[in-house]
Amino acid sequence: MIFVTTGTKAIFELTGRRLIESFLETNSKGNHLVFFFEDLEDPKRDTLPQWIPIELFEKDNLHFVNIMTHSDLVERVDTFLEHRIEYTDEYSSPRSLKWFRPVAAIKFATELFPKRIFCSIDADCEFTGEIDKDIYLEILEPYNVCYLGRKHFKIMQHGDWRNGEYVKTGEKYATDKDTHTETGFIGFNCAIDGTQEFIDKNLDYWTSGDILEMKYKTDCHTFDATVESLNELAYNNMLESYGTTSPIGSKVLEVSPMGKWMTHNKGTLGPQLYQRNEI
Repeated sequence: MIFVTTGTKAIFELTGRRLIESFLETNSKGNHLVFFFEDLEDPKRDTLPQWIPIELFEKDNLHFVNIMTHSDLVERVDTFLEHRIEYTDEYSSPRSLKWFRPVAAIKFATELFPKRIFCSIDADCEFTGEIDKDIYLEILEPYNVCYLGRKHFKIMQHGDWRNGEYVKTGEKYATDKDTHTETGFIGFNCAIDGTQEFIDKNLDYWTSGDILEMKYKTDCHTFDATVESLNELAYNNMLESYGTTSPIGSKVLEVSPMGKWMTHNKGTLGPQLYQRNEI
């Protein structure tokens, strides 16, 4: 299986390095992790940045790609949208451009690994065991896309880290701001017809400027819009049978079939990046 993620120096230091280390600790060479990095100090560099240890670059199943030099796509979208997204909400602001990086990385993965099955994951995920390859026969092989859809949740349980544990801090009725898909884990089966169309349509919301017409401007919301637009494809919402009350803190990866081998460390990355003004 191929896993794809994105990150800057700050993301690498806060969570990305742990993601990589946990992958190397638990997964054999049958699985591969591609880290699309963005070096904010030298975006066009053609060498590995110093903040990525050279010993990681020597691993056969770990790959680093400069997202800004794989193609000019990210730079073009940044330039196109930079002054057109004004702040109206934390999900709709100039920072929205940071959420284009995973969308671009998904597109780039189809170029690097055509007609393959792969998963897009957030850099604050962590591997907890070697993944049973048979799980993909269940969650993805019959489908174009598998994902963590939350639209059926009616009650959202909030959570936070307290004394090293993630605990419930409250609950409320769900709104449209709570029930978007969790794009911290998405699986794509590009070996079957329609998946490439999905990926291209998701990308088109950004490249065409259609995202400017959306209430919220994140990769989660363009993903959901793509699902609605291409409703004839085969989807596996891995939360469909979970119920109408969210897991604590919406840690939805953990209650999905992938939760046996992965966790999503919600609440560890975003707040720190906001403080640094890096998302």
